[in-house]
This record gives sequence, C-alpha cells and structure tokens, in this order.
Amino acid sequence: MKKKVIRYEVFDKKERWMGGYSVSLASPPLNHPTSAMEMAITNADHSQGKVYEVYDSGDSKLVYPKEK
Repeated sequence: MKKKVIRYEVFDKKERWMGGYSVSLASPPLNHPTSAMEMAITNADHSQGKVYEVYDSGDSKLVYPKEK
C-alpha cells in the first residue's frame, strides 16, 4: 500500500519546530497556488532548516535538503 503525504514539517538548524504545511491547502475550497512543499522549503531556507514529509501512517522522511 502506497503511503499518502498529509503534510510537510519544518525544523530549524537547532531542531526546533518552525511550522507545518498541510497538503490539503491545495484542495477546494482553498486551492492555494503555492504547494505545501514549496512553502515548507521557503521556511526551511529562511531558518537554515530541514523539511520532513509526513505520511498518513505517521512515518516521516527528510526531503529537504537532499542527502548526499
């Protein structure tokens, strides 16, 4: 079964939570033009942090910055 992304969480360089962005922002009635991932990456850039993709199962995965 494929995991469904429900939100993106941002943590700064000191591992403090900076915000979360729900993927439902792109759905009606909001239809936000900027994706949750784009907003999370912008926040992470400003806080020199990381973005984690959070799944409906509760699991998460680092998606920004990309590991080398």
